[in-house]
Amino acid sequence: MHEMFSTFKKHINVSHETLEKLVIYFELLCFWQKRMNLVSNNSLYDAEIRHFLDSAQLYTYCKNIKGNIIDFGSGAGFPGAVLSILGSSKIFLIESNKKKCNFLITLKKETNSSFNVINSRIENLDFLDPSMIVSRALTSTKKLSILSMHHMLKSKCINSKKDAIKNIPNLLFLKGKTFKNELNDVPENLNIKFQTFPSITSADSRILLYNNNNIL
Repeated sequence: MHEMFSTFKKHINVSHETLEKLVIYFELLCFWQKRMNLVSNNSLYDAEIRHFLDSAQLYTYCKNIKGNIIDFGSGAGFPGAVLSILGSSKIFLIESNKKKCNFLITLKKETNSSFNVINSRIENLDFLDPSMIVSRALTSTKKLSILSMHHMLKSKCINSKKDAIKNIPNLLFLKGKTFKNELNDVPENLNIKFQTFPSITSADSRILLYNNNNIL
């Protein structure tokens, strides 16, 4: 089974123990996919690149984050659970679908991982004091940026929309070929300037990073 991650290992340096956890993750994904729609069936055949490597490439941008990392709309755990297995701590997987949360809870137990699973809509989420918000294949960059600002409004230390905008945390989003249009659609008043980095899994995709106060 380890041969399945041969391409993954060419790009991401992982220990044998970490690789074992990723194999368990893949096997659980395949087993649960028979009962519910965690990912598209077509993508499962190329899960090593489409899901695991695609998520793991974000680790470079968040491995030094000391505070909370929130994964908006985690789904089957991509990217948050992968980042946790690779070594990121204080990760919160936010998922509104109860059945997907059950999968994530099982995944946490079977891989002995430390991520937290929260069954909630993003709009109803209690304040989690994020240092970074990550997301993959959930919604538009505009919507993600606005959701991030609204989450900061829940802080007792923030009293205005202006303060919330100023304190938007680091943002890390994986985007497909529409990334340019999505960047142009982000409201100017949010004052979010994303850096773009190439994706190692798709020439048309980009990694979007908002580095607040240049702390990364």
